[in-house]
Amino acid sequence: MGASASKIKFRESLTSLTTRDVSPTDTDFWDELWKIPSSSEEVFELLTPANARKLRDDRFENLATLFTQATAQLCQIVETPYTIYFDQALNCVRVLTRVVPFLLEKGDLGEGDKNVEVLCWGPQEESYGNGDGATVVTGGGETRMTMGGETATTTTTTTTTTTSAWERKKRKQANNKGANNKDKEEDDEEEIENGSMPMVDSTEDSLGMEVKLDQFNKDKKEPKSTPKTSLRRGRPKKQEESSSESDEDEDDDEDGSSETESEKNSVEEESDNDATREDAGEEDEEEEEEEEDNEPLALLVVHAAMHMLFLPQFTCEFYEEESDPPDYLSDDDSLLSDDGNNANANANPSDSDGEDEAGRDRRLDRDARADAGLGRPRRVARGMPLAPRPAGIVWAPGVGFAPDGRCLAGINRRYASAEANAKFGSRAAAARAAARAARATPRKVNPEAAYTRKYDKNRIEVLRLLLAACSDPLFSPADEYNPLASRWMSVAVAADAPNAPCLFYSLLNTVISYDPHYGNFGNFAGGVPYGGNFSSDAHVKLVELSAQVLCVLLDCGLSGDPRPYEDRHGEPVVGMEESYEVGFNIFRVLLARINNGKDLEALYRGFVRLLRNMHESKNTLLSMPNSPTRLECHQELLILLWKTLEENPLFLDFILTRCDVCELVTPICYLMYVSRKDAAQVGLIHICTFILLKLSGERSFGVSLNRPYRTKLPCDLPLFSGSHADLISITLHKIIVNGSYRLVPLYSCFLTIVCNISPYWRSMSLVASVKLVNLFELFSSPKFLYSSEKSYRHLALLLEIFNNIIQYQYNGNQHLVYAIVRRKDSFGRLASLTLAKAIYQCNKAFPKSDEPEYDADAEEAAAQVAAMTVQDVDEGGKPLAAKKGKGFNGAAKADGAEPPPRKKPPRGRFLPNEAWMGEIKRSLPLETCNRLLQHLVPVVDDMCRRKNGVVDEIEILEVFKDITMVGLLPVPHAIVIRKYQPNQYTSIWFTAFMWGVIFLRSQKPPIFDKECIELFQVSNEDESAGGGK
Repeated sequence: MGASASKIKFRESLTSLTTRDVSPTDTDFWDELWKIPSSSEEVFELLTPANARKLRDDRFENLATLFTQATAQLCQIVETPYTIYFDQALNCVRVLTRVVPFLLEKGDLGEGDKNVEVLCWGPQEESYGNGDGATVVTGGGETRMTMGGETATTTTTTTTTTTSAWERKKRKQANNKGANNKDKEEDDEEEIENGSMPMVDSTEDSLGMEVKLDQFNKDKKEPKSTPKTSLRRGRPKKQEESSSESDEDEDDDEDGSSETESEKNSVEEESDNDATREDAGEEDEEEEEEEEDNEPLALLVVHAAMHMLFLPQFTCEFYEEESDPPDYLSDDDSLLSDDGNNANANANPSDSDGEDEAGRDRRLDRDARADAGLGRPRRVARGMPLAPRPAGIVWAPGVGFAPDGRCLAGINRRYASAEANAKFGSRAAAARAAARAARATPRKVNPEAAYTRKYDKNRIEVLRLLLAACSDPLFSPADEYNPLASRWMSVAVAADAPNAPCLFYSLLNTVISYDPHYGNFGNFAGGVPYGGNFSSDAHVKLVELSAQVLCVLLDCGLSGDPRPYEDRHGEPVVGMEESYEVGFNIFRVLLARINNGKDLEALYRGFVRLLRNMHESKNTLLSMPNSPTRLECHQELLILLWKTLEENPLFLDFILTRCDVCELVTPICYLMYVSRKDAAQVGLIHICTFILLKLSGERSFGVSLNRPYRTKLPCDLPLFSGSHADLISITLHKIIVNGSYRLVPLYSCFLTIVCNISPYWRSMSLVASVKLVNLFELFSSPKFLYSSEKSYRHLALLLEIFNNIIQYQYNGNQHLVYAIVRRKDSFGRLASLTLAKAIYQCNKAFPKSDEPEYDADAEEAAAQVAAMTVQDVDEGGKPLAAKKGKGFNGAAKADGAEPPPRKKPPRGRFLPNEAWMGEIKRSLPLETCNRLLQHLVPVVDDMCRRKNGVVDEIEILEVFKDITMVGLLPVPHAIVIRKYQPNQYTSIWFTAFMWGVIFLRSQKPPIFDKECIELFQVSNEDESAGGGK
């Protein structure tokens, strides 16, 4: 069938679904629908939003059959991943990607609909016709499906909510674990022989999907050993090997693991306890079986998508099953220090005076964890594993992986210290066995072949489905949004989400390891010149989509607990009780628990490399070697950077103390500078401002900004010779005087950033000095000062900046001192201001017919509000006073999106009064500048008289260097730092901004339709679709 004929046939099938009732048993129709070759563009073009809503509202039975059919086929392809059905599975993925957002319009956060609720979350007891000429029955706890003449049955478990049944099951497994594994394997073998169970080895445990291929028939015949997968969560238990060679290896390991008598007794006692718990849990098991019905289709869709992201020959290569950690190691931690190394510090050469670089890094990591209050990992009896298993399916290197491909995430601490513990008598044999096991464990290595890109297109298709399934927030008004209300997202981030650790590391590493210069994984793979110019469009799209999906998965639920937990093998886990809590998000936990210096370095280098791409791609030409590919996901990267700063307690301190944070400041300032006039980029400037405000709350950030600035940016930035503090100051000045009017509510935030870094600004450039004093003139002018009652707040922040520099950094800032002296009249007018003068200037600046040009209270009438909360602290971080500023305008829009105009609320024109005069006199710290002017102005006047008015500026600066202000200025005030404090309003703003970016970036194909979006307002500009918030 040709492409045009396929398109026509697909259109006819969709038309039939929207115009007539199609029986679930009409096998010919459904068979033809699923087998018609189609692309994503065709599915989205033919199934228009109007048709999708008509199908949902008028022919819901057809939609239910379509949704159930597609879900069942995805579940089956996960259970039996035969390549001949991959195209059919892709059709199902595309149809679900198109249909799911329209179901969510009436889902948890939307209008609500009983039919949608029953379809997605209720029990499924109907029988539907399948597209392979067979029947799909969902109900009674199982899904039976025939594909290509082969019948398979998938046993499912009931969860009427997202976690309730899972909690019961995990508690039961915790009681019964280890006692009935052998019986279960024998029962499975018996069922397979009797024909009551398909020849698909599906083993259940706590996390992930297991796939194992013994041998694949190269002649495309039936495989001798079927790829084994489980739709269930859980890393499968080790399978028995049939070969005699495997038996011999097991015997050798058993002989080599000589246990002490106490260890054997401990194992026997634990086995007795497990048996007792097994007996006690029989009643719970029977009760659970009575309560179980079908798993909700919504849960199956999300879990099937997460399984398909690691399906052999579909989205990853075949991989070997991993062995469990050895059980013969003692739980005694007396020989381990807080970081898991040998407690005998003298035996560790890295702790000596001549420590090497690796030892120094370990010491710094240990100190950083101690300063953050994390300390030693806490021991739990059992938990949900957080390490990526198997490591071979992770898509890209980076966090958790060494440059040679070794997986470092979740390495057993006892493996690393086994050789050091070998000298401790009774544990020597066990330690040697552990070392051998560590070297032989295949999960420690992620081969270079695993980083293939041939599955990028399939990964993109499935990620789109996962993104669509997590789009609930789009259909909730911002003021009513609840990050815990969406069951779809709760399923995706639950502790039992399939392959969650592997997905987290895959998404994160796909983003941060990409190198636009070579079109590959950064420093982990070799590149060739011009490689970035010819890199695959599919992989660039995968990088951008991975950033979007990761941001979405990190946005819901509650913050993760950064405190490390481990099981008795030293493997990182999350406690069972924690995983049961409402709002638990395993992705936020994984991000919060990145505590290794090398991983944090990989994160930082990735952010810097990709954010610098915005200006480096404009500084180079296509004809030059290593010219980078231009990425368009800079807004997603900024969101991901913000999430990392907020979630991980070690990342902020790491980049400020062990990295050159100026590498991050430069691209952020560039993005703010070039976007200042574009009303569509207000949101971008907002998030850049939030990041700079977060960083400026740390003393080490202000000190680091004194590094010289030498980068040449492709913009009209004024030429200056100074530091990165000058770069920030000049950039923010330009935004204020030559930026969009929608940025007026951010002025206080801009000045707060400069104020936080001012006590550590050693030498301000001439350009930055003039710009800051010009801002003082602007904000003290009648046009601004009398525009509203609170306009003087900007002057107070500017005066605090001047006071900080004069009191603490006078010796290196003669340029600023000279600029203040030249503008002495502006300071004098403000110091001598009276009520009569204020009223006269106000009436002159604003006649009755004129409206204020500036409005410092504009945030009160802004279309969107993001309330910024800052806390005043001293230089040591101790709170001084909490100040909650007015809401800074959150009118953040993405790529061409602008909110509709909104009229200001009626109010009378401001007129100065006695109360206002008293407030402004108390709030403006003019004493330091007045004392400075009283002493230096006569000096400059005397020089001018002696030289007949012809005085070179250099001479004046030299005189200022020799003048000391000790004893002439007031007593130095305490340094006040205003730190960003998270609150629910900024969280909602970030959610709205993130989804606005994703909405506009998901138009090819258009995953989301603007008609029912409630989170932000969408408007059209120039007859083209756009979005705004």
